Amino acid sequence: MDVGSPFHPLGAPVVLPRGPHGLDREVVLASQRGRLLTAFVAQAADRGVSAVTISDIVRVAGTAKRTFYEHFRDKDDCFLQAFDVASEIVVGALVDAVAAEPDPVRRIECGVRAYLASLVAHPEFARLFLTHMRAASPELADRYAEWVEMLAGALVQWRRESRETRPDVPELTRLQALAAIAGVNEIVGLTLHADGVQGIGGVTEELVALTVTFLTADVSGRPAG
Repeated sequence: MDVGSPFHPLGAPVVLPRGPHGLDREVVLASQRGRLLTAFVAQAADRGVSAVTISDIVRVAGTAKRTFYEHFRDKDDCFLQAFDVASEIVVGALVDAVAAEPDPVRRIECGVRAYLASLVAHPEFARLFLTHMRAASPELADRYAEWVEMLAGALVQWRRESRETRPDVPELTRLQALAAIAGVNEIVGLTLHADGVQGIGGVTEELVALTVTFLTADVSGRPAG
């Protein structure tokens, strides 16, 4: 994400007018927080979390250190809040994509495409969270695990609802959903590392097809035939 872009993920303006501007304090605080989050993510995605200091973050964001501490407890808290913003973006894209699709197979296809598109739209977020989140602090690792579990739970619930009209489609288990999410994330992470965000487009069709096949397989353990 470009730290110079006019808007950050929360929707408040990144660049405030110079001098007296009459903006509400909430707007100013949202802008400051957005600039700090964007600055942290952009630098950490390129250099690694450990290499980024709070001084680096406020320099790029154009704020004072005291402003940083008005919003975040420390760098890990900044990381955690950035992840929360990113997860809201991703989950919102998924929900919007599948909300009007009753067919369970089409739901998977639409959901995977929306997920990949959201990662392409926010490559710094994708690189940071898919490669650094689990290796960060225990709190961050726990939040990542909670997020994956939440996505898996949503997939299972959507399948349960869909099976009311399409009982021929196999039930989706929690383990199957977790495996699919982990597989997609790992492939995307490897692709970002090797080829950058432009590489995701090259694997999208195959990844969608693989995920649909995997998530519509009968894994009940019953012998075939």
